[in-house]
Amino acid sequence: MWNPQFFLAQVPAPATPAPAPTNFSAMVVEVAKGLFLKFEENLPHLAMALIILIAGWWFAGRIKALLRRVMVARHIDVTLTSFLGQLCYWLIIAFVVVVSLQKAEIIDTTPFSAVLGASALAIGLALQSSLTDFAAGVMIILFRQFRVGDEIEAAGVKGVVEEISIFSTHLKTADNRKIIVTNGKILASPIVNASANPTRRLDLPISISYESNLKQAKQIVLTELQNEIRVLPDPAPVVAVNELSESSVDLILRAWVATGDYADVRSHLLETLKLRFDEAGIEIPFPQHEVRVKTDK
Repeated sequence: MWNPQFFLAQVPAPATPAPAPTNFSAMVVEVAKGLFLKFEENLPHLAMALIILIAGWWFAGRIKALLRRVMVARHIDVTLTSFLGQLCYWLIIAFVVVVSLQKAEIIDTTPFSAVLGASALAIGLALQSSLTDFAAGVMIILFRQFRVGDEIEAAGVKGVVEEISIFSTHLKTADNRKIIVTNGKILASPIVNASANPTRRLDLPISISYESNLKQAKQIVLTELQNEIRVLPDPAPVVAVNELSESSVDLILRAWVATGDYADVRSHLLETLKLRFDEAGIEIPFPQHEVRVKTDK
């Protein structure tokens, strides 16, 4: 039987009209009110964070200036003074910024601190050798194992120090070559500083043949030492027999000279003694072996 109510029930009801959009101005007012209340609530924390930031900035500047004055007064290298001052300054600033953010309760600094620590660890592992050279450079400059102008031997090289930087040391060899050695290698090896003391002992070996007059040879050496004005009278120079070798009598000459005169005095004595020995007929032997041939009868 025809039932119009049944068919009307199958027809979907019209959709409920959407509510009218909220007034935009009212939304802006609500957001602004929420931000103001949040700002008012956190105002004491923000004020304290600002005070910490200003005080930390002032404190970092004072520490940097104090560190610079102390290091300059101790005649520490200018490069190291500037680097350590800047490093200390920015470390304090970074710490103050983190503390200020934590006090202001703007962000959670725990993840930030974790990321910062992990980054520092990764950078430290990547720059391990460079950090070793840097630490060695700081120790060299602070403890003054050697200075610019000193003649040193270290890490298998020898030369005059031209420059000491944070990570490396520059040497000039006797034939005017430049050698750059990392500070880590220098500090890890024995350092021989020939310029550390104002005087230096000259040990000069001299050999004469067994046929030569030993006393005459010693007297010639002593006379030349007395005539050389660059040889210091105290301690007095010494000439002694050092060894009776296979083909020569080996003498040793010991004399004290100023460190700066060492090379010149050594060369001068070698040349002069050779000429005096030639004039006196004293032979300087060369290595030789006596060979005997035995024949069967």
